[in-house]
Amino acid sequence: MRCEDIQSRLTAYADGELPPDERLRVWAHLRGCVSCHSALKRVDPLAATLLQTENPPVPAGLTARVMVAARTRRVVKATAGWNPVLWWRMTPAPMHAAAAVVFVIGLTAGLSMGWTMLSAGNRIAGPQAAMQADPLDSYNLDYLSDAPDDSLAGVYVALVSARDGEGR
Repeated sequence: MRCEDIQSRLTAYADGELPPDERLRVWAHLRGCVSCHSALKRVDPLAATLLQTENPPVPAGLTARVMVAARTRRVVKATAGWNPVLWWRMTPAPMHAAAAVVFVIGLTAGLSMGWTMLSAGNRIAGPQAAMQADPLDSYNLDYLSDAPDDSLAGVYVALVSARDGEGR
């Protein structure tokens, strides 16, 4: 190919739009022609740099190792069904950390709520005291007690504080 033909195709070459056989001819010309190579540097500096670098050799046996791994994975998926232990081993470390954080937050929230309910239960001595106690104490809803009666919070407080079906 002549330099004029090559230089008219440099943009298409850099964008990867040439057919494989034509791309190979342009590549062979660019490897030997300094003026066309410098024109390629002006069109696409990255393509010119990649043209000068050599492709690293493929490691021996890579294809066989990939195929064995793919077959093994397919067999494990087909025979095992869903295995939580295998799933846990295959998840990345950030997923393990996120699961641990969620577990600790849930455990802390549960313990905090249980402790609050336990301490509220200890304040009420018996059934008579429970009848006289404010029902909002066990729910920690005292911040809603100042709500207007016709608001959603006021209606909720009225429903919670009703005893044995009163007002429902």
